[in-house]
Amino acid sequence: MFPKSNAKSQRRWQDPGAVDLRTLRELCHDLTVPATAIKLLTHVAAAESDPGPAMLARLRQISDEATRIADICSYFLDQPTDASAPPADEGPADLHILAAETADSMRWRYSGAVTVSAEPVTVTAHPVVVVRILTNLLDNACRAAGPGGRVQVTVQRDGEQARLVIADSGPGFGQAESGKASLGLSIVAAMVRRGGGSLRMGASDLGGIAVTVTLPGAGPDRQAPSLASAKGAAG
Repeated sequence: MFPKSNAKSQRRWQDPGAVDLRTLRELCHDLTVPATAIKLLTHVAAAESDPGPAMLARLRQISDEATRIADICSYFLDQPTDASAPPADEGPADLHILAAETADSMRWRYSGAVTVSAEPVTVTAHPVVVVRILTNLLDNACRAAGPGGRVQVTVQRDGEQARLVIADSGPGFGQAESGKASLGLSIVAAMVRRGGGSLRMGASDLGGIAVTVTLPGAGPDRQAPSLASAKGAAG
């Protein structure tokens, strides 16, 4: 559909400093259009085709994924244009709910087992930031575990902090391929640091790697809003 980029343009996009805030905002603005169109098409398909339960569930999942894209784009569009201004990272967000939703999304495209053990805990981070952390870590874990592997998501309260642990049954340190995994981990590390949290890696009881993220917990007086992805079901 689009012409292939040449080597010069590829090098430009591989340089993290080459994409400025204006370019990022333009990309996010453009992506919201097809994301909205996909959501509308799922609603039309659900209304016109009288799908069965299985197909209706798939249409809802497609709508949710399109909403997720739109949410991320809206988050970046809402960021201040002044580089010296603080980012709009304020939440709160229900970590246990978002962990369950992100795991559900991953199960549609991963042939192994993804299990979640989560106790209610709210964090100060923005819901979109939390979903990006979960998505990148789960994607890495599923890739490391491989087809038929196991991934365990654990959410716990630890005093005034929230602890997220994502463990996999992969080959462990130094055995899995890097590439996308290292990029995803660097993205997560940057978001966690910006939110006042920490990240560490260790051996998993499943045989692979366990990534532990701690984030500041939100007080009981702060109620987390629901992401649009929880509302964007088709039909």
